[in-house]
Amino acid sequence: MTESLNTVFDLPDRIRTLAQEDPDRTALIHIKPSLFGDPKIETTNYRTLSNRAEATAVGLREFGIKKGTLCSFMVPPGEDALVLSLALWRIGAIMVGIEPHSHGLKKVAVCLRSVGPEVFFGTPEAFLAQRVFGWGKETVKKKVLVGPASAPGFTTLRSLERPIPETPEVLDVQPDDIAVIAFTTGSTGSPKPTIMSQRNLTQLTAGVKNQWQLDSHGPVIDMPTFPIFWIIGLSHGGTVVVPPMNFATKGPGDANPEKLIKSINDHNVASMFASPALLENLTSYGNPKGITLPTIKRIVSGGAEIQGPLYAATKKMLVNGELYSNYGATEALPVAEISGTTVLTETWPLSEQGAGVCVGDALAGIDVRSVEITDGPIANIDESTELPQGQIGEVIVRSPHVSDGYYKSEKAMAENKIPDGDTLWHRLGDTGYLDELGRLWVCGRVSHRVVAKDKTFFALKCEPIFNTHPNVHRSALVAVTSRDGSKRPGVCIELEPNAQERQAAVKTEIQELAVKHDATQGIVDVFFVKKLPVDKRHNAKIDRPALSKGVSDGSIS
Repeated sequence: MTESLNTVFDLPDRIRTLAQEDPDRTALIHIKPSLFGDPKIETTNYRTLSNRAEATAVGLREFGIKKGTLCSFMVPPGEDALVLSLALWRIGAIMVGIEPHSHGLKKVAVCLRSVGPEVFFGTPEAFLAQRVFGWGKETVKKKVLVGPASAPGFTTLRSLERPIPETPEVLDVQPDDIAVIAFTTGSTGSPKPTIMSQRNLTQLTAGVKNQWQLDSHGPVIDMPTFPIFWIIGLSHGGTVVVPPMNFATKGPGDANPEKLIKSINDHNVASMFASPALLENLTSYGNPKGITLPTIKRIVSGGAEIQGPLYAATKKMLVNGELYSNYGATEALPVAEISGTTVLTETWPLSEQGAGVCVGDALAGIDVRSVEITDGPIANIDESTELPQGQIGEVIVRSPHVSDGYYKSEKAMAENKIPDGDTLWHRLGDTGYLDELGRLWVCGRVSHRVVAKDKTFFALKCEPIFNTHPNVHRSALVAVTSRDGSKRPGVCIELEPNAQERQAAVKTEIQELAVKHDATQGIVDVFFVKKLPVDKRHNAKIDRPALSKGVSDGSIS
């Protein structure tokens, strides 16, 4: 990380400076999906973006929003979302981000109740859901309708724009002040309200800018299919391309690959963030047709581990670029990075032998440790035991860009943070180890390991082995719980579409394969599911607890 720890997040100032120096530079290209015909394309330059943001900031103050005001933000990517974000940061308000599609409509109410937003910004669709499901009904006092529509009794975002001051009002914002509250996926429990301070955002953008170097290959034209990463392209002074995706109700795996490819090639997209599910979607469509993405220099993927075959499939389309996998969490974006070339030539052959999944070197300024696995809270770093190279433990990290905590949640703090003097270590919830080169290998979630009578089994040590079977599309390690409470390992298999008739033979072959590797010896129970359940945010994290419940209660056989 390269920025001073005492620096606040200054993206509104950067945008304003660019608007003065190069007002006609394109900040945003929004490719809006259409049910019929070609998508509608809207372009916004830096002048318009900055002017609207500064004008909106003045209006928001008049509306009663000030430093520290909690604002629920339910606006999909686009010009209004960028304008509102910049305006809220300009006045020091706190953006509360939650994704109804990812978390579930009913769970949104629980999440917002835990934070208590005072203002609700949303589209007409968001307000309809807000009324039906009672989102924020206990605390929301003001509502602002975002988008082209208007409605009686609603204040619209456009109506809040005021004359732009020559000099923006100077705010007394400190590095430790909260800028964003973002909820985790809740894939391993209830979504946690993660605090991102001014310092966290500053360090995040500085670290990623230094690591990704998006401007090293010419103009930055970035397509972030995970919304928060739009700040990266703009911090470079580049162009953000919003793809023709329905961010409100669909996951990345549902994106139309033909339209995505056309958008990338038509607008000379040079970099993008994409979940493994989106990459699988793109490559399944593009590779059989011989389609390439010649303008792409870097694709960054995250949200879940990438299997070796997907690296290979993606690299076929990247004739002038590289695929990188970023490892991290909502609280720590990102921690480590590895290139597809390194995976395919060095680490994936070892993964297929049971070594785990290598996620690469930690980014500059990030401390990574593997400590003895503890299922409960760790009150102090002195209560943990750091493990030697090559020994599997729990992965913990420390860095100025890592979130310092959770909003009004002492339980989450105790379970996920480890005090160390005046710093905190974050427990990523994964098992893993460091190799002789200092690279991090992950072996699966702590909560997904199967502790049997004589051996512990780790998901990402086992699954890549089973995935080598030509008829297996994906696999998942599960815990089969007996009536006496004891657990034994099993594996759920999602077959390739053309292999359904071989189920009996595959079962025998999987059992034979398990015997050949130390990581999988002892796995006898094999189950088949039509499709492995995954999270809604990235469409990539396998819901192993749900599968374990199914194989234990007999609903999966």
